[in-house]
Parts: sequence; structure tokens; C-alpha cells
Amino acid sequence: GFLIGLSTDYYTSNAHYPVQEMAGACRQGTAINIIYGLALGYLSTIIPVFLLAATIIVSIQLCGLFGVALGAIGMLSPLCVGLAIDAYGPISDNAGGFAEMSHMGPEIRDITDALDAAGNTTAAIGKGFAIGSAVLTALALLKAFATASGQTDPID
Repeated sequence: GFLIGLSTDYYTSNAHYPVQEMAGACRQGTAINIIYGLALGYLSTIIPVFLLAATIIVSIQLCGLFGVALGAIGMLSPLCVGLAIDAYGPISDNAGGFAEMSHMGPEIRDITDALDAAGNTTAAIGKGFAIGSAVLTALALLKAFATASGQTDPID
């Protein structure tokens, strides 16, 4: 889960190269922006997919599907903190709107834009945790359904 969060941070934070390169592509035109954005989005999913696959393989080798269920619980455990942090994004976005509507100086808007970018990054990291744990939970539930219905499964 931690590595998925780091990967998400790398691809969504404006402090890292992919977002800076995307900003440069935006200056070259709409079509390049769309194509490059799609390519970057597809590229950003490779690391989490491999990490989830490795988690599933190691969990099955160590504890069977029970290990996968434990991995899902492990990823869900810190999710409450991540979701609480997600509330930060809309609050800072609203602060930026208030600063703009009250005609405050551009330096204030620069500060609120940086806070909004940080809020968007934390939201993306929380989504990565949620999706990763959903994959593990779905696999464990599918195995539980197969066991309850009497289907044989080559995993165990």
C-alpha cells in the first residue's frame, strides 16, 4: 500500500517530473495535451498493477487466500486517516475561491493554489489505497463464493 501511495504521489504531485512535463505539453496544443494525458495516465497504472500482483502472489504463497484477505485488511486499516485527509482538498479549493471573489492579491491565490494541488494529491493517494484494497477484497470474496458454492479452485 505504501509503495502504491508513493507511485501515485509521483504521478500526481506538481513537485515531480510527470506533472511538470504534462504542464509543458499543455502549452503545445489541445490534441497533444489529450494524447499525452492519456499516455501518462496509462503509464501511471503499471507500477500499482505490478505491486498488487506481487502482493497477491506473496500472500497466496504464505497464507493462501487468507493472506490476501489479511492484505486487504492491512490496506484498509490506514484508509480512515487517508479519507480524513481528503477533506483537505475541497476546503483549500473553497479558500482559493473565496480569495478570488474577495479580490485579494495574486500572492494569496498562489498560496491557495499550492494548497489545492496538495489536496488533489492526497485525494489521489487515498483513491489508490481504496482501489488496491478493493482488488484484494474482491479476490478474497470471489474465492469465498467459489468455496461456498462447492466449485474447485486451483489457487489453494
